[in-house]
Amino acid sequence: MRPILVTLHVGAREIGVHTYGLAIAAGLAVGIALGAREARRRGLDVGRVLDFAFWGTVAGLLGSRLTYALVNAGEFARACARGAGGPRGALDVVSDCTRLLHVWEGGLVFYGGIAGAALVAIAFARRERWSFSVLADVFAPGVAAGHALGRLGCFAAGCCFGKESGPWGAAFPSGSVAFEELASLGVLPPGASFTPALHPTQLYEAAGELAIFGVLLALRPRLRARPGALGLTYAALYAGLRFVVEMFRGDVARRYVLELATPRLAGWLGVPAGEPVFLSTGQLMSLVLLAACALAAWRRRAAAGRSAA
Repeated sequence: MRPILVTLHVGAREIGVHTYGLAIAAGLAVGIALGAREARRRGLDVGRVLDFAFWGTVAGLLGSRLTYALVNAGEFARACARGAGGPRGALDVVSDCTRLLHVWEGGLVFYGGIAGAALVAIAFARRERWSFSVLADVFAPGVAAGHALGRLGCFAAGCCFGKESGPWGAAFPSGSVAFEELASLGVLPPGASFTPALHPTQLYEAAGELAIFGVLLALRPRLRARPGALGLTYAALYAGLRFVVEMFRGDVARRYVLELATPRLAGWLGVPAGEPVFLSTGQLMSLVLLAACALAAWRRRAAAGRSAA
C-alpha cells in the first residue's frame, strides 16, 4: 500500500503526493479522452463535449463528496466537536472541523458523482440541443475505464476495504484508511502494524469495471444506431457489479439500511458469518438503478413497438 506515492521537498517543507488523488485524476483524464475520441467519431463538436466534461467533472466530484458527507454527517460532527479525544490546539480544531475537505483520505461516493454529472449532462444536452442518450453513450466506456483506475487509488489509500478474508486477502499497514478505521473500532490487537487479511474489494471492483469496459467496446458498433442503449447497458452492469461487491465490503462509512446476516451465504463468500451481507446503502442504490434501467428498457421496447406498428 502506498497512500503517499512520492514526497516532494520544497525548501524545508515536505509535500506528500497522494496516490488516491493521482489515481482519481488519471481516471478522469482517461475517461474524458475516451469520451472526446468517441464524440469525434460521432461528428459532435469536441470543444463543446470537453466543456461538458469539465463541468460534469466538477459536478461529479461535488456530488460524490456531498453524498459521502450526508451519509456520514454524524461522524463529521463528532470529529469537529471532540476530535481524537485529547487536548487540541487551534490548528487541530481547524483540521478536525474541515475533515469534509480531506478528499485525499477517500470518501467519494460514485453514485453521488454519477447523479451530479447526469444533472449537468441533462442541462447541457438541452442547451446544445443534443440527445442526452447520445451523450451517455459517448462517455459510458470512459466512465468504466476511469472508475477502474480510481479504484486502484482506493486500494493504495486503503479506503473502501473489505471484510476479513482468508490468506488471499490484503493486509493494510498503519497509516492506511483501513488500519485507522479498524483501530478506532478497537478490533485490532495492541501493537498491531497491519490489519488482518481483508477482501481487496477495490481490486474486485476495478477488475469488474475493466470487464464492463471490454463488453461496452464489443457492443458499441452494434448499439451505435440505438441511442441510449450503451449507456443503459453500462448502468445495469455496474449496478449488478456494485451489488455483489458490497457483500464483501467491510468499511463502516457506507452504512446499512437493513443489517441482514446470512451465515450460509457468508460461508460461500468467504466472509465472517456474523457480519451482514445485506442491505447497505450501496446495494439499495444499485437495486434502484437496476429498476430504473428495467423501466427504461421496457419503455424503449414499447416505443419501438409503437413505431413499428
